[in-house]
Amino acid sequence: MRDFQLRPRETFLYTCGGLDLWEWEFRLLDCQVGGKGDEVPVGLAGRGASPPEGCGGPTGYRLMVKRQQEGDSMGTPAQVEAVIAMLTAAHPDQRSSSWDLLREAMGDGMRSIEQRLEQYGPLEPHRFSLKEANQRLAKLIERGRYRA
Repeated sequence: MRDFQLRPRETFLYTCGGLDLWEWEFRLLDCQVGGKGDEVPVGLAGRGASPPEGCGGPTGYRLMVKRQQEGDSMGTPAQVEAVIAMLTAAHPDQRSSSWDLLREAMGDGMRSIEQRLEQYGPLEPHRFSLKEANQRLAKLIERGRYRA
């Protein structure tokens, strides 16, 4: 953090995840000289839960949360078929294999969301624990994955 040479109240946007493009906004509230060995940054506030690793980026995470909240009403097979039928009617010149591919892709997408929800368990998007966040940050420093 020191390498950024931020001034108090200055913010920066950190993008991580390569393909997923998660964005995290950081704001330096204060910087105080600590004693020897007191170089661990400490979070003072935060909002929202960390999304699970490999959940498909911001879009995948939003779809998982929506599916969890809305259940089957998010997109039943009958609703998917109705949308495909409307698209077919709007573009009758498209080959039927195109619609079959769309149907398959939509089905695969819904199964993927279901599998990820099952794997990660119930999502708590509004949950935030400052204590847990600071414990994770301290562990990263301890393991040498982060340099203050």
